Amino acid sequence: MSVLVSNRRESRFEAITYSLELHDMLIDLMQRGFGVKDVNHFVRMRYAYGKDDKEDFAKYRYLMQNFKTRIDQLASLLTNNIRAANSMYPTSMHEYQKRRDYQNNAIVNCEQLIKELQRVVEIFEVDINIYGRYVAAINREISLIKKWRQYDNKIKSYLQGNI
Repeated sequence: MSVLVSNRRESRFEAITYSLELHDMLIDLMQRGFGVKDVNHFVRMRYAYGKDDKEDFAKYRYLMQNFKTRIDQLASLLTNNIRAANSMYPTSMHEYQKRRDYQNNAIVNCEQLIKELQRVVEIFEVDINIYGRYVAAINREISLIKKWRQYDNKIKSYLQGNI
């Protein structure tokens, strides 16, 4: 017997698979230079409009590369924290707390990703509408992790009953 799509619940592993999709989405965004078509043109325009004192191409290339590196690292950390949380099934309150810490760290990684994307928008003056789908995807990941934590509260109550 099959279940209608509208009646299906998301699995606990949805947080893991979606974190991988999110990482792929962010890699695609980074490969497109965060929506900055040409860094050299961007630097020239900033200088031409008097926003910068000199044409500092190296600075903006460094910033672009630095943002790419940090966002990739944060997306990897997000996936690693989710996998670490999923790898343990708590049989004691200590293990439960450890799993909860990994889940909390994954949420922190999501918030850090949003902050990094905001900095890219501020520095490179790109259209903020481009980033809406990425922020929505990160927020979806946060909600998936929070649902997973709520499910784990059942485990916590069971463990507390056994103490």
